[in-house]
Amino acid sequence: MAITNKDIDKMKEVFVTKDEFQGFRDEMLKGQDKIMGELEKIREDRVFAKAKDDELERRLEKVEAKVG
Repeated sequence: MAITNKDIDKMKEVFVTKDEFQGFRDEMLKGQDKIMGELEKIREDRVFAKAKDDELERRLEKVEAKVG
């Protein structure tokens, strides 16, 4: 029994084609890029917050040294 063009058309309705898979892959990568961008922003914010915390800690130690 040979596969006909009609059979192939029916299979195209059920199975993902190469073009559809590529589109899905592209959308997934775009989503991951957005997530990575947000993570990078969070990391940068945390670095700046840590630097500010360190500076405040140094200032507090100086004040405590003068008071104590």
